[in-house]
Amino acid sequence: MLSIRSQITNIKYRLDTVYTKHPYIFYSIIAVLIIATGWLLYYMGIPTGLETLAASLGINPNPANLIVPKVERPFLNIMTDTGKNTNIIFITHHFSRENCIEFYKKYKAMGCVFLGMSSYCEFPGRISNPYDVMHDPKHLAYTYDYFKLTDGWCHCFRNPDKYIPPAFPKLLLSESDFAKYEKHVPKPDVKKEYDFIYICLKDNDKCEDGWQSYNRNWEDAQKCLAIMCNKFHLRGLLIGRVNCKLPAGCHQLMEPTDKLQYSDFIAQYSKCRFIFVPNKLDASPRVITEAMCFGLPVLCNYNITGGWKYVTPETGELFNKTQDDFEEVMTRFLNNFNNYKPREYFIREYAVERVGKQLLDFAVQVFGWERLNIKPEDQVHYIYPGVGAVTSSTNKQ
Repeated sequence: MLSIRSQITNIKYRLDTVYTKHPYIFYSIIAVLIIATGWLLYYMGIPTGLETLAASLGINPNPANLIVPKVERPFLNIMTDTGKNTNIIFITHHFSRENCIEFYKKYKAMGCVFLGMSSYCEFPGRISNPYDVMHDPKHLAYTYDYFKLTDGWCHCFRNPDKYIPPAFPKLLLSESDFAKYEKHVPKPDVKKEYDFIYICLKDNDKCEDGWQSYNRNWEDAQKCLAIMCNKFHLRGLLIGRVNCKLPAGCHQLMEPTDKLQYSDFIAQYSKCRFIFVPNKLDASPRVITEAMCFGLPVLCNYNITGGWKYVTPETGELFNKTQDDFEEVMTRFLNNFNNYKPREYFIREYAVERVGKQLLDFAVQVFGWERLNIKPEDQVHYIYPGVGAVTSSTNKQ
C-alpha cells in the first residue's frame, strides 16, 4: 500500500500532467469543483454570498428539497411532530444587529418563509423599557418594516391591533404555549418550603434599577410583597434579587437567591405552592406555564404584556384590574386556592397537539402548501417552535 506522501505525490503528478497537456480541461475541473462546493455550502445554510446571486437570478430552491439550516435568534426554526425542520422561520424580536437582515436575505433566497412571533417585550412595537438599547426610537431596529418581512404574525396581546395592522394575518399564540408538561411533573413527595415563588433576576450587584427590574416590575412587586408578608404572613422564594432591600416585615419570610442554573431553578417549583408574577413587559412568560405544569396556581398582574390568557378562574387570579385591588384579590385567591387546577387546564388547553395544529393551520392559511417544504401527504399533525419554551438558558427564567 502506498504511503500517504506517495499518494499525494502521485495526485500532484497527475494534476501537473493534465495542467500541462490540457489546461482548459484543468481549469474546467477547478471551476466545477468551486461551483459545486459553493452550492453545497449554500444548501447547507453556510454563508457563502451565493444567496445574493440566487436572488438576483430569480432562483428559489424547491421547498420540498430544501435543507433548512439551524438558525439563531432573532430567528427560530419551526419543526414538525416528526422532528423535521420546516422552511417556516419565526422572527422573534427586532433586528438589533446589522447582520440580521443579511441572514434574512440568505434564508429567504434559500426558500424559507417567515412568521413574526412576539417573544420580546412589545415586539413588533417599540420597546418601552428605558433600560433597553432599543428604547431609542432611532435605533437600527426601527429601520425595518417587519410586516414586509413576514406574511403573518403570532402574538400575545390583548389588543393586537395596537401593534399589528388590523388586516394583517395574526394568531394568538406564544412560545410559552409549548411548555413541556410531560417533563415538568408535580413531585408530591417534595416538601413545600414556600408559599410562593417570584422570579426577578438581578441587573447588578448593587440592586440598582435596570432592564430586569423594570420588566419584572420590582417597584410595584415590593408593595405586593409587603401585603403578602404583613397581612397574610406568606413565605416566599425570591429568585435573583440578592443584595436588595426587602419590604419591612419580609426579612424573616422571604428567602432571596442569586440566579440559578436551569436544572436547579426548575426544581424550585416543587417547593412552592403558587407563583407570583407582577411582571409588566413579559411577552412570553415561560415561568407561568412551567409553574402551571408543576401544578402551581398563578397570581398575576392584569397588565402583563403576554401570558394573561393563562390566568382563568380555573388557574388563578389577576390583580391590578383596578387600583389598589391586590389585598382583595389575594384574599379571593387564598380562599379559592384548593379549587384551582392549573396543570389539568394547561394540558387540556395547551397540549402540543392542539396548539401545534393551530400553528400548522395558520401557516397553511398564510403560505399555502405550495410554499412549504411539508405537504398534506406527509401526514404532519402539528408544528412547533424548534427551541422556544424548552430552552435551558437561565436568561429565560
